[in-house]
Amino acid sequence: FFCGRQAIRERCSVKSVVARQVPRYGGLVEPATPPPMTAPAPAPYSYAATDIRPRQSREIDLCEKASQTDWLYLGGLFALDAVSIYVDTKIAKQADTVAPRLIAPSLVGLTWGATVGGAYLALPKCAPEWAYGTPPEGNVRASWPAALSLAMLGAATAPIVVWMETGPIPYQWDVRERSFRFILPAITGFAGALVPYLIPPKTWRAAKEIERMRVEATEKGAFVSYRVSF
Repeated sequence: FFCGRQAIRERCSVKSVVARQVPRYGGLVEPATPPPMTAPAPAPYSYAATDIRPRQSREIDLCEKASQTDWLYLGGLFALDAVSIYVDTKIAKQADTVAPRLIAPSLVGLTWGATVGGAYLALPKCAPEWAYGTPPEGNVRASWPAALSLAMLGAATAPIVVWMETGPIPYQWDVRERSFRFILPAITGFAGALVPYLIPPKTWRAAKEIERMRVEATEKGAFVSYRVSF
């Protein structure tokens, strides 16, 4: 068949237009690559006034960790007690100078105070039906009264522990040394009971993490409550 130059040009131009059509000419275009699908961000959890059990997955994991006594932490504290008592009774008590005989009972008071304060923190702090944390209404219960009470208990009982492990006091010790042997453990026992708050067991760390999560959820999310008027 014979085709003229005009027909060939028209035919080629039609093919080129079909291959490179744009939307304003009403032609077909190649489909664009769809944007990547991303999951929507989870909505913040809304705590109710009586919502005291762990709800979120992170809270459940932390509650499981806080619901078991930290026996390793307690064992370490008791081991420190045993070591300090051994050093005081077997080494420092027979020293010729006053300094070792006063430093050793001070260490006994420090380790005993840490045991008094750390034993409370190492106990379970969460349960499946109750999670530690500040209620949405506000911080109605502070932790410093318990810490102060344990510190006072450590200060009161540390001299008793030193008196029990010292045994008969050598007659060559003067009155000042005998007095400071029981005064210094009281001071270090008070300070030692606060040390576990600086180096807490896993139960206390998990409980405080749950509290922090609930505070952030209340600040960033919603809070549901009710009030009854009489």
